[in-house]
Amino acid sequence: MPLESPLSFFISASDSSRLSWSHFNLDIASGVSIFFGGKAAVSAFALQPMYGRIWHGWYNAPGCHAIVWELVRTVLQGPFSLYSERLALSLGLDGKEGPKYIASRSGTVMQHTRHLAYVLNNSSWRGKECKPVVVGQRISPTPMQLMIVDFKKKVPTGNDTLPPRSSRHSSLPMIASAASIAACAMCVSVEDWLSFKMILLGIISSGITSSIMSTGNITLERLKPAHGVPRGDGMLLSDTRIVILRGNEEDVNAVTKGKLRLELKGGGYTVLLCAFIALLQVTLQLVFMPFGSLPGQLMFLLSLLVSVACNLYLSANEDEVQSSALITLLNTPEVKTYQASSRATAAVLACLALCWESNTPPTQVLQEIVPIKPKAWKAWSEFVVDNIREKRTQFVWGKNESTDCLNDEEDKLLLELIDDAHAAHDQYIKDHTIA
Repeated sequence: MPLESPLSFFISASDSSRLSWSHFNLDIASGVSIFFGGKAAVSAFALQPMYGRIWHGWYNAPGCHAIVWELVRTVLQGPFSLYSERLALSLGLDGKEGPKYIASRSGTVMQHTRHLAYVLNNSSWRGKECKPVVVGQRISPTPMQLMIVDFKKKVPTGNDTLPPRSSRHSSLPMIASAASIAACAMCVSVEDWLSFKMILLGIISSGITSSIMSTGNITLERLKPAHGVPRGDGMLLSDTRIVILRGNEEDVNAVTKGKLRLELKGGGYTVLLCAFIALLQVTLQLVFMPFGSLPGQLMFLLSLLVSVACNLYLSANEDEVQSSALITLLNTPEVKTYQASSRATAAVLACLALCWESNTPPTQVLQEIVPIKPKAWKAWSEFVVDNIREKRTQFVWGKNESTDCLNDEEDKLLLELIDDAHAAHDQYIKDHTIA
């Protein structure tokens, strides 16, 4: 007896089991299921302008009610003319708080920076470097990564903003689309035209809104500094990473103070159109889906399950996709990344990066990263400051009043700190000479 194909088996099973199915239905489940995954749906929806592909999002996805809420709230919070800034905030494209920033030349301290600084500080991006350069041999409980970002090219802003693009996980929506199309085909095979129409409605409505969003234009807006201000050199400082920014004040401002906006053709009216389409999908599916047959409801739930899995994965990797996309706004700066074995090593690297070619006091940088008041640290910091001020290509160490009062334990710590400083200095001079 030949084996039946999966499709013919499914059809015969549906015909022979109608009596048993009459005692079991998914009416409530199929209606309520469209409200699951709202946060993930908003995250996936917000990533569309970074992918820039109009074929993304063509699948029957749950959670559209959350998208409706965010879009309507965006429009109602203020005038249409300012919707772009509010839209970026509502969809999570802006608004995250970046780390502390210390400007080495002007002395300005910002306790919190803006979204682009957050992305830069938390990304795994290292420019053209495949691996960070390891500096120092000491095993320390506080290793740090230090990244030097040189803005050699001007960072375009406003209407000249470079389009942010990412290819991370860009093929994943194809799986959800294939699952939704397959669910439609199965509904046709059992002649459940109502379920077929509801799944198709989800595909079309989600596809249209995603296509509109994929054509959105993300722009970077920055404050224009006053004439005559010094260079914007400084550092973003967090517990495990230091990001050195070197460049003109306006380029550094784009990272520390820049605002992101999402502009759509048609402005706020386009936002309302997307909200209306998503609301129509939610309403019709909520009203009519419970009247579908059991196999049709199963196919509907299956399409939602695959779609919500796709959205959840994209939501979990939102920071990764954002970082790969938004960093393109910086116009390919030159980057050098170091993996410092200790916080002291990172502190010396930061001093060299910010003070070697300027008149910035090294003490100002050191005290933001390491403690310099304890005796051993005080003696070490004096050595570091003196050698950097003199711009010595070989660090010279000698005893002074600060080293005379150290006990054996402090002497041991000082020697370790000196080794850290030597390693940082030698590596920086090597890279600086090559450059």
